[in-house]
Amino acid sequence: MPRFAQAVKMRAMRPLLWDAVIFDYGGVLCYAPRQQDLAEYARSSGLDESAFIQLYSETRDYYGRSAAGYSQRWHSAAKAAGIEVSEDTVKQFIDKESGLWTRPNPEALALARDIRATGCKIAILSNMTFELLGILRKEFDWLGEFDVRIWSCEHGCAKPDETIYRSCLDALSCAPSRALFFDDRPRNVEGAKSVGLEAHVFESAWQARSIVMRGMELA
Repeated sequence: MPRFAQAVKMRAMRPLLWDAVIFDYGGVLCYAPRQQDLAEYARSSGLDESAFIQLYSETRDYYGRSAAGYSQRWHSAAKAAGIEVSEDTVKQFIDKESGLWTRPNPEALALARDIRATGCKIAILSNMTFELLGILRKEFDWLGEFDVRIWSCEHGCAKPDETIYRSCLDALSCAPSRALFFDDRPRNVEGAKSVGLEAHVFESAWQARSIVMRGMELA
């Protein structure tokens, strides 16, 4: 069924299985960084590409927990890997990194809007730094279309800590069993499930839309 036809069908139905659908930001509402972008940043850092990708992957788990601690986390990860990274290199990458996360996924946004058109609440729950959040708030008016927006940097905790899921549910006035959650990182999905949400690893907007449509038909 074409997306437009699905959108029309969704607007005519009420997704009774859920009162809210919650989306991650990075890798869901926006595209993840492209491999060539990471490779370019690796070259500018002076590090071997594979070493840089390893460090980047390890620091992503810490991303957004605290603005002050993110830089230190880079140094700790580098030390554990036996790699020397200068303070200037870390600062340069953190300053540039925000640009990697500003490519919205139009199909995911369209899905969120279609869900909201049915009367169901929508929310963003994201591990986020203050630096990137400032950029997003300036560039993307559509953030205001979400009923609730929970950013880890403003809460002092991050996924998969159960506290941040509960903060989002409280802001939505929603029981865990009445919420659907999409995230591109399996550990965050497992964290959501442990709190009682229905949660899925986001693979594509089409996959997410199929899940939502299936739930509406079961309701």
